[in-house]
Amino acid sequence: MADEYEDPSGSTMAFRAYMNRQEQEQQAAAAPAKSSNLPLIIGGVVAAVAVVAVVLFFVL
Repeated sequence: MADEYEDPSGSTMAFRAYMNRQEQEQQAAAAPAKSSNLPLIIGGVVAAVAVVAVVLFFVL
């Protein structure tokens, strides 16, 4: 009796699907990190405006 034929591309396709899924999970995990800098930037701008306003208040 002949051995059962196993398609080698099946395991390759499964590996590629696994890698694509892993890359998508990494990208999804990395996405929120970019948006977390926005509040820090906004806070810095607000603080700078407040410092300028206080300096102008005392000068004028």
